[in-house]
Amino acid sequence: MDKTLEGDQMDLSIELPPRAEDYLKIPIGRVRIVQSVPDSLDRSWEESYAGNYLKHSYYRLLQDTLGEQFDHYFLILEKSDGRPHVQPLFLVRQSILKGLPASLRQGLEKWMQRWFPSVCEVRTLMVGCSAGEGALGGRECDQDEVSRILHETLPEVARRLNASLIVLKDFPSSYRTVLKYFPSNGYARIPSFPSCRIDLAYRDFDDYMERALSYKTRKNLRRKFRDADRLDKYSMEVLSDLTPVLDEIYPLYHQVISRSQFQFEVLTREYFSGLGAALEGSGRFFVWRDSRGKIVAFNICVLYGKILRDCYIGLDYEIALSAHLYFVSLRDIFSWAMENNVEQYYTSALNYSPKLHLKLELAPLDLYIRHVSPVINFFFRHLIPFLEPTRYDPVLSKFPNFPDLR
Repeated sequence: MDKTLEGDQMDLSIELPPRAEDYLKIPIGRVRIVQSVPDSLDRSWEESYAGNYLKHSYYRLLQDTLGEQFDHYFLILEKSDGRPHVQPLFLVRQSILKGLPASLRQGLEKWMQRWFPSVCEVRTLMVGCSAGEGALGGRECDQDEVSRILHETLPEVARRLNASLIVLKDFPSSYRTVLKYFPSNGYARIPSFPSCRIDLAYRDFDDYMERALSYKTRKNLRRKFRDADRLDKYSMEVLSDLTPVLDEIYPLYHQVISRSQFQFEVLTREYFSGLGAALEGSGRFFVWRDSRGKIVAFNICVLYGKILRDCYIGLDYEIALSAHLYFVSLRDIFSWAMENNVEQYYTSALNYSPKLHLKLELAPLDLYIRHVSPVINFFFRHLIPFLEPTRYDPVLSKFPNFPDLR
């Protein structure tokens, strides 16, 4: 036996070059579907997503920790300049009525099952992020070519993955120009539940209240803060890793999602544990403790440049309502952001009533949807606008920039 192999195992993890038949053939490039990004493309993927607040390492975390909920795939797009582009995808089976209020959804489900059973609950190919906003990555000139390649490719990708629906999920409205090929050729663009944003051009929280809020809202907030102070003294700290406090915060996250009418992803303990490393130093994890040191609330945020994005919240509902923890957490995050020269703050979706009174504005997110069958899609694209979730939210239409959703 060759002594170089004696006591050592032969490395069988050699990356083989793709065969010609592995590619999808389209007029403007070459595309292949993979379940994991080859190591040889790590640098290209990292550079392409360097301009996004969610880096390529975050998508790896999702694949590793949410794999029981979604089947994650990646498209390797070979652009005209020869540089590859990695586009994350995932598969999920869900009802197109999921975003509707429960009272309306129940009646429609019976009607849809009778007349449109093939589109009621289907295997769906989603382009984007399974726990976050959609993104294409790269410069705008690259994004335009990527958009064209995706437009040409996605129907065949969906067929190969046995998906009936194609959805570009939660893409910010800033992508509308880049994604112009989609609504003009078979896709319906409809609003997703938007996030909210505010410019933090204030000295501190008191200055914000005086300059931005009505007298009634200021009075209401000050009463809430007095109530919170009478109950306990809550202190905030900012962490870069959630692992040491995982046993305390994870039940608080579940308290929030168990009360939510709309659930898409359910984050795992492994997700929380790996988040600090996946965000590559941009994670800002705010934790609130009572006077005994017990964690009663947390917010997961991402700091990118001068923008702070709030992604997930957890609250102890034994005291959350009486102590007004949502407003306490928002006050403390605003104060921290202003002290650290943050210029804009983005919230997660839903819970729009307090955001309206606090003078935040909507930050639109779009869904682009089509059925792979041209015949079904002819009817489907006219039906889907009546099923989009923002149509039935009682608060959204009160925002001054509500028309921007469409």
